[in-house]
Amino acid sequence: MPPRYNNSDREILRMFSEAIKASDTEAYEVLFKAEYENVKHFIQHYLHDEPESEDLAQDVFATLWTGRDRIDPERNIRSFLFTIARNKALNHLSSLRTRLTDPLEKASVSLSIESLGSEAIISRIDALDMKRIIDMVYEKMPELTRRIFVMNRDENMTYEEIAASTGLTVKKVEYNMVKALKQFRSKLSFFK
Repeated sequence: MPPRYNNSDREILRMFSEAIKASDTEAYEVLFKAEYENVKHFIQHYLHDEPESEDLAQDVFATLWTGRDRIDPERNIRSFLFTIARNKALNHLSSLRTRLTDPLEKASVSLSIESLGSEAIISRIDALDMKRIIDMVYEKMPELTRRIFVMNRDENMTYEEIAASTGLTVKKVEYNMVKALKQFRSKLSFFK
């Protein structure tokens, strides 16, 4: 099942994509730190070659950066990243298959190619979310602001419910929600 985003998440993901598209190196570094190991493991699952998987994972991020002008802010940037990884792995495996002479090795590579080309993989890539990246930004927020933002985002509490739960006024809750969104923009340099 695809992740469910509330309006705040969608806005953050859109701004994050726009930031990288606009050559924001800080946003790119956050994405790299959050996703490099995941991309490497994804590729390694099909290649069964750790050094080659590391090289391809780095190439995936280089391709994302050089092709950042093609990022669609309305599309999940993580799914875009894993689509690049899938294509790089497919290209590598196809090239490898043509060089192999052992029929068993060739069959094994063909199975990996078939798995990577399946609709199930494409659907899973499209359903990926940005929770880890958002969580990294949460960690940098002041505690009260983060707590209020999480209550609204993760617990689906209204401003009134948050105010009642925290003993703050609704205006103070609204202020902290605005502050949280500004924190995302500031920490990731969305609007330079």
